[in-house]
Amino acid sequence: MNKRQRWSLAGVAGVLAAVTLLVVPALGQVGSEVGVLHLELDSGGDRFLFVPSDGGEPTQQLLTASNCRLGDTSDASLVDVVGSGSQTNKRPYAGLKDHRLGVGQNGEGNGEPCGRINRDLNQFLTLSLTGDLQGQAIDYAEINLGFKFNGDAILETSLAGEPVDTITVACNDASDCGPDSGGSDNKLVILTSDSADPDVASITGPFDTIVIKPGDAAVNGAISLEGDSLFRLVEAFDGEIDCTENEILIESEDATFSVTRGYDTDGGCKGPADGLLYTFAAGTEDNELFVDFITEPVEDNPATVFAQFLEEITWEFPSPPDVPTEPQHRTLSYDDHVGIGKRVMPWCLEDPRDGAGNLPGGVVDPDDYLPAGHTSCLIEVSSYVSPDGTFTTVHTIYNIGDGKRWT
Repeated sequence: MNKRQRWSLAGVAGVLAAVTLLVVPALGQVGSEVGVLHLELDSGGDRFLFVPSDGGEPTQQLLTASNCRLGDTSDASLVDVVGSGSQTNKRPYAGLKDHRLGVGQNGEGNGEPCGRINRDLNQFLTLSLTGDLQGQAIDYAEINLGFKFNGDAILETSLAGEPVDTITVACNDASDCGPDSGGSDNKLVILTSDSADPDVASITGPFDTIVIKPGDAAVNGAISLEGDSLFRLVEAFDGEIDCTENEILIESEDATFSVTRGYDTDGGCKGPADGLLYTFAAGTEDNELFVDFITEPVEDNPATVFAQFLEEITWEFPSPPDVPTEPQHRTLSYDDHVGIGKRVMPWCLEDPRDGAGNLPGGVVDPDDYLPAGHTSCLIEVSSYVSPDGTFTTVHTIYNIGDGKRWT
């Protein structure tokens, strides 16, 4: 096993034994700890090992390869590992060679195919929680990367299909980054949301998927994912919301968010038996308040059938918008789940609610209510000033799927 160099002075000291639980500081607003996932790649066997924090039996997922091609993990018990690249005609795949994970493809030639992720082939490796770990998230990670040819690495994290963070890991003095320098080629990357250490990659939130790929520092740069990597798992979602459920109220410091789920646009009610999993965040970005409502995707093609939601957001500001000393935005914007980006929310073509205030049932054509190309629209807005001078705005919104809103 290669000797590795840590990128940080913080974190967990040493490599944990297979059945030892990880101990890290509390990380603020995340779910309760579920357990620790280890990636073990060495002569003792290549595997993922999940050790639950409740003292239950550990679960392992063995990793095997044929001609360095990693076995199919699409129905795996813990982690789905997928190799990709821009040369799709070469059919890139996840590879396992010499106890290292990388990407291989047809006709790659000599060298170290399968054991590296190559920049010149635009390859990348994706790890996603699946099987028994579906619905969980990672809030702390130690990722052991091997570097080649003076490249750097980019780590892209996401939760429930929504981007979370993009982290660039430079090749610097902590790693030789040459072609064949043994343990000097390795760097331990620590991801956490609870550290002031500048050598630790701070992340804004938990994730269930990570994409690992070489950066642009060197055209022939390459990286590998190696053993002694570990991930702390927490509950990823705040709760569940069913189609027959009444209003759910979520309060933050500057906004109150209430949501009622309607039936899906096809008249069904997708999600687990107990309801669609959701998580919620709120805060301030660039002098704007925001709320972010995220649901777990449960469709192979979530763009075809959406859950309907009726939302009411109550925003509170210290003073009315006509006070020049208070830089406040009053435009309601949203970022939907289809990847277009931040845009001004339009008015609904008509109010989707019936006389009792309920969303439509049965098969629904959202185009009856939503302007073309939008997934959210504003039904009504009201504002008032409290005796203490606080300015409050209430937005009532029709939405299909999840999304983020700013004002």
